[in-house]
Amino acid sequence: MMSTSEERTRIIRSASPFFDEESIQGILHDVELMLKSGVLTDGPYVKNFEHKFAEYVGVQYALAVNSGTSALEIALRFFSLKESEVIVPTNTFVATPNSVLLAGGKPVFADIREDTLCVDLEDVKERVSERTVGVVVVHIAGLVCPQIGGLREVCEDHGLFLLEDAAHAHGAMIDGKKAGELCDAGCFSFYPTKVMTTGEGGMITTNDSGLAEAACCMRTHGLNSQREMVRLGHNWRMSEVAAILGWHQLEKLEEFVNKRNEIAEWYKAALNKVDEVTIFETPVNIRHSYYKYPVKLDNDVGVERVSYILKRDYGIETGNVYYPPCHLHPFYRENFGTREGDLPTAERVLKKVMCLPMHPQMAKQDVDYVSKALAAIIMRQ
Repeated sequence: MMSTSEERTRIIRSASPFFDEESIQGILHDVELMLKSGVLTDGPYVKNFEHKFAEYVGVQYALAVNSGTSALEIALRFFSLKESEVIVPTNTFVATPNSVLLAGGKPVFADIREDTLCVDLEDVKERVSERTVGVVVVHIAGLVCPQIGGLREVCEDHGLFLLEDAAHAHGAMIDGKKAGELCDAGCFSFYPTKVMTTGEGGMITTNDSGLAEAACCMRTHGLNSQREMVRLGHNWRMSEVAAILGWHQLEKLEEFVNKRNEIAEWYKAALNKVDEVTIFETPVNIRHSYYKYPVKLDNDVGVERVSYILKRDYGIETGNVYYPPCHLHPFYRENFGTREGDLPTAERVLKKVMCLPMHPQMAKQDVDYVSKALAAIIMRQ
């Protein structure tokens, strides 16, 4: 039984960046060298980070940019959407469909599978039309979409590009291959809550030399190596400071992923006997990166109220992936005519999903505390 004082004073964040003392000292050293060099952008730290990230993922090219959203928009611009359609899962952050719009295309939302929260292959097949030029697959919460092989086949059969939104999936794997090397390109985010962070930043990974060249050009106002503007671009560059953070985080990425998997096992053991809580199982051929730890609550359990009580009475922050789904946001309702009933699985399931705290600083006692608090609230419902 938890004491009243413990419930009121303890704070468990839903997500938190982590830098150990070794990393902090290394970062401070590199920042000092960078400042003394006078090279604050377009310098050796960005190049080193790109090289190491490409090597880690297992691709030929990695292009650092200033956000995961920039990574998506740049990759999509390369594929020349020209008012064509791109299929995206409705269960994603709005940056995914927004990037399609900003790149000149139209997002077409697809439904999800209840058992994975990832896009449903069969629904994607139904939405391919003569206007479709590509598909974006999202590795939701750090789970590589288990149907990615089928998605590749559909795209190959129809001549479509397949883009990975791997914002959640640093270090995640399927059949021994890492997220970011599974499709035409992968797009990563290094936002502070992610599995690894640069503060703000993103990365494009690919084996396509043409995409790599175009991305390098677009992130610097469309300038080529001769400083001639050859296409429309923007200032999407990553700073040297961000790259320093990223390189030191990358050095610890395997530790982060292993720790997150350990925390997930603790949650599974603690919650398996709570009938009102459903755990999402990970297929044996996948290594989850557990950016978030989603659970599904029973129909009779109100997610919003449980989240509120967890924070108010126990100091436990929670999250979701994602509610409302993209097609029910006001912007898409008003501009694209999407409405309730369009994607029934997502609408039914996502309102019951809660993400429990997940980050490398969590100890087993934190997981036990969260799990006991959740079970206690559910029993009072």
